[in-house]
Amino acid sequence: PGNLLFLGRRGAQTVIGLPGSARSPALSGIDWVLERAACGVAPTADEIAGMGVGGLLKEIPTRPQPRSGAAPS
Repeated sequence: PGNLLFLGRRGAQTVIGLPGSARSPALSGIDWVLERAACGVAPTADEIAGMGVGGLLKEIPTRPQPRSGAAPS
């Protein structure tokens, strides 16, 4: 859902693997998966796929615009 994560089970235990981008202040699919997991509602594969709709990259208000520095060459 816009960020790499894995969701699985080990026995009765839910296992969620999160990337470093999970620390971002921007709302993402990771937040939606964690909300459901915290409530004991396992998201289905279709729900997770639907979370990715809308693009992968969004700007957030706290990021300076325009970006400072030159693009790498």
